[in-house]
Amino acid sequence: MLFLPAAALCCLCSALVAMAAELIQEDLTLTRRAGENVSFSCGGIQQCDGSYIVWYQKKDTETFTVILDINKDTGVVDKGYNHPQRDDFSAENKKNGCELQINKVIDSHSATYYCSCYDSESHSEK
Repeated sequence: MLFLPAAALCCLCSALVAMAAELIQEDLTLTRRAGENVSFSCGGIQQCDGSYIVWYQKKDTETFTVILDINKDTGVVDKGYNHPQRDDFSAENKKNGCELQINKVIDSHSATYYCSCYDSESHSEK
């Protein structure tokens, strides 16, 4: 079995920037067998000033790696971040949030997954 934790109230830089929006990630602990699908929810995106939600992967011994972003208004997904497993991930908008999906889980997907707001106009994460 594969253990895939997700963060609770999650917003990168929120510890340093008091004005950051707090996005809500459900499903704190998800366990899936190899070959199964899994999805992580990100709620509260209506609080984001920008148009994009960015999904990150954080493995124990590595830094944060951007997987993809999704336009919260149009649902268009951008995987242009050269993540080595980018084809394993997808995202879609849901009512009041968005979702990151991993199709056919493999051992190397074991990580913590975070979402954050991104304001493309000011090029700053919230």
